[in-house]
Parts: sequence; C-alpha cells; structure tokens
Amino acid sequence: MENHQTLKEFSATHSQKAIAEMMDVSQGAISQMLKSGRDIRVVEDSSVEAGFRFYEVRPLSNRSKAA
Repeated sequence: MENHQTLKEFSATHSQKAIAEMMDVSQGAISQMLKSGRDIRVVEDSSVEAGFRFYEVRPLSNRSKAA
C-alpha cells in the first residue's frame, strides 16, 4: 500500500492556497473539504506536475437493486 496522509494532515504543512493550486480548485473549496470531514488522501507522486496526487475514499452503496 502506498504511503499517504489525509488532507487535514497535509494542510498542517501546506497552506490552503498552495493545496488549491496543486488541485486546481479554489482555496474556498479546500476549506469546505476540510470542514466537511471528507476522506481525501494525499500521496507523493513525482510523475505529476504538482508532485502530489489527491484522491477521495468513498464507500460503495449498500442499496439493493430492484428486481
């Protein structure tokens, strides 16, 4: 498994403005992501321009399909 940290952990060492630039979103969007408690992970990745990859972990739906 890759070594990752949460967005909240990452924001302790990087400003919201810098993170927003890396993700190509507004600083306000980063603020909302942090306040909402979304499970966003950060992985160091030298193959991308920003040097980091961001992804969100979300549960699969438990809904049953109608027959």
